[in-house]
Amino acid sequence: MTTQQPTDFKIKVEIWSDVVCPFCYIGKRKFERALNNFSSKNRVEIEWKSFQLDPYAVTDPKKSTLQPLAESKGMSAD
Repeated sequence: MTTQQPTDFKIKVEIWSDVVCPFCYIGKRKFERALNNFSSKNRVEIEWKSFQLDPYAVTDPKKSTLQPLAESKGMSAD
């Protein structure tokens, strides 16, 4: 008995990401690297979704990107 693999399958991947989240960026890069090594990558459909980790975050161009994170965690940016 032989099992025949379908040749017309699609894989849908939904990725939820915050564009300012460094960990989301790291995950995106790792996903892209893994997808490039996937033999059926042409069958993968990616749907990007966005959301805000902190919708109340206030931007301050005088601060580094690390400062607000450190302040929100009660830590020093040093």
